[in-house]
Amino acid sequence: MKKILFVLTLIFAFTISYAQNKENVSWTFSSKTLSNGNIELLFNAVISDGFRLYSPYNPQGASMPLTITLDENNAFTTDNKIIELQKPEEHYEEIFDATEKFFKGKASFKIIIKPTENKDFTVSGSLKGQACDEQFMCTMVRKNFSINVTAQKKKQQTVTKPIKKDSIKPKTEQEKDTVVINSEKKDSVQHVETIPISEQQQPNNQIIKPVSEDSLPKIFFIAFLAGLAAIFTPCVFPMIPMTVTYFLKDKSGKGKFHALIYGLSIILLYTLPVAILLILSNLLGGENFTASIFNLMSTHWLPNILFFIIFFIFALSFLGMFEIVMPSSLINKAEQRGDKGGLIGIFFLAFVLVLVSFSCTGPIVGSVLVESTSGGNFLKPITAMFGFSLAFAMPFTLFAFFPDIMKKLPKSGGWLNTVKVVLGFVELALGMKFLSVVDQTYHWHILDRETYLSIWIAIGIMLFLYLIGKLKLPHDSDLEHIKVPRILLSISTLSFIVYLIPGLFGAPLKALAGYIPPITTQDFVMTPNNVVTDNQSTLCKTPKYSDKLSLPFGIKAYFEYDEALECAKNMNKPLLLIFTGHGCVNCRKMEENVWSDSRVQNIMKKDYIICALYTDDRTLSEDGKHTIGEINSQFQEKQFHINAQPYYVIINPLNPNVPTKQPMAYNPDVESFINYLK
Repeated sequence: MKKILFVLTLIFAFTISYAQNKENVSWTFSSKTLSNGNIELLFNAVISDGFRLYSPYNPQGASMPLTITLDENNAFTTDNKIIELQKPEEHYEEIFDATEKFFKGKASFKIIIKPTENKDFTVSGSLKGQACDEQFMCTMVRKNFSINVTAQKKKQQTVTKPIKKDSIKPKTEQEKDTVVINSEKKDSVQHVETIPISEQQQPNNQIIKPVSEDSLPKIFFIAFLAGLAAIFTPCVFPMIPMTVTYFLKDKSGKGKFHALIYGLSIILLYTLPVAILLILSNLLGGENFTASIFNLMSTHWLPNILFFIIFFIFALSFLGMFEIVMPSSLINKAEQRGDKGGLIGIFFLAFVLVLVSFSCTGPIVGSVLVESTSGGNFLKPITAMFGFSLAFAMPFTLFAFFPDIMKKLPKSGGWLNTVKVVLGFVELALGMKFLSVVDQTYHWHILDRETYLSIWIAIGIMLFLYLIGKLKLPHDSDLEHIKVPRILLSISTLSFIVYLIPGLFGAPLKALAGYIPPITTQDFVMTPNNVVTDNQSTLCKTPKYSDKLSLPFGIKAYFEYDEALECAKNMNKPLLLIFTGHGCVNCRKMEENVWSDSRVQNIMKKDYIICALYTDDRTLSEDGKHTIGEINSQFQEKQFHINAQPYYVIINPLNPNVPTKQPMAYNPDVESFINYLK
């Protein structure tokens, strides 16, 4: 067992250190003053033998391109273009179905800046990229730099003129790949190839952490509660005293130590497979590749329909229609290995527990794992599995150290089946979310908001009747009287049903924002909620796809970037890009909790041309070859090097390649969003 743990530790240490610490590209930085007073920032790279450094213009979906980030500095301006001083090599990679551009041996790049002050200054920033060998063993290329510049010619001030449509020349495809300007203070040490989803820029230039509903601590806490719930199921709870007694009677005197190994083995069995898969995914394709997989899983019809079917089958199993069990041959082999004793035997005894309890834990594990894949953060599934397995393993180890506590546990009985049935109803309700996502992304309008709420209300009523003994399912014991915990759960269920009913008539139900379809899918709304009708901005023309897409609270918007940009030029207004998605929980929470504020609506409707870009919509574009979701998702990754929603970007139509201020991610604070818009 020690050897196994040592080898696993080496695997983790190797993969992490190889991916992050080993440097295969060395850099030198310098500057050169041009005759017109402009400055060339030069970036020279020496690449280790056998490795490739990928071009800033490497195709979307292939290996990670090089990005260069300059810290904001009033001493210069830049046209935000990376210029390659050598022609990159090209090679078609079947794994990406793309022709990659890369450099071997040496590579040089330059960025031209224009000084605004007639004095010396320093340009600081960072760069990030990826270097891989021919077997696709990759290392991250990260480097901070600081370049001293002697400005010899002061840049004359220019007069800003009103935007004229004919004065704006379209940029070439290569010019669209830009340097992202970091608006943090100069002394802030921060790698920025994009504005991370987890950081917000406030007016005082202070970086703060948003209150994220999908933060890792919350994911851990929810998974931990799910692990505790799994303990109180018929497949697991009766095994606790049997297992603990086995360790207490251990004649070797190592019973407590073996119980500890048993608990660690359970955690390893749940967490390690998920961790290995995600680490390999990140090593092979990078973070954007993993995020794209998560995005596909959360929006494409096939995985969502599959998840719905899985949840539905698990729910039927919990309700007593049938049992899902692992093959007996697999369980028998694990038991035979466990009977041999020793640390390896303890590990296989834990494996037997995982297999035998699968009919009860499988649905819960599946629910936690699927929910944790939303958002694109590959650490969330690992955190979820660790939280679940930690709670699940605790009683088997804890009671071996403190056996007296075990005497206070309730005895097995019919209440265990009640827990299982309640979880079955919960699984049935949660499974509807996946069907709803497909319905929204493909605009089927089968599961609109009122239909969805009606199903949830019906499930809640059935659960309430079950809890008060008016409904009996297979394997249930006779209910002579209702105990206090069951009464409290009945009251909670009935209260939830009462809360849902006003939603049938258009009530916002803010507590469930993101978990139920948006209000825009509801056919009947008794009275509009918090809709500001004054100062409505007028669009230049009827937006494309407006027959299928819309924003809440009467906010008018375009749903195609070029169309919105053209209107912003004509109207001489800034453009607010909103990267959103039908399956995005935090997007709905922002709409229900932030956009519902009348001050926010006033600013959005009066001061901006709005472009809502759905990254998961499956409507075909005009060319009939791609969906608008694919186009918008690729645009977000290429232009802003991030694949997360919601994401808000304010654009000046004169220079659409650079945000006028640092983009904003999910932040449920109304005042922060108002400050951002102002």
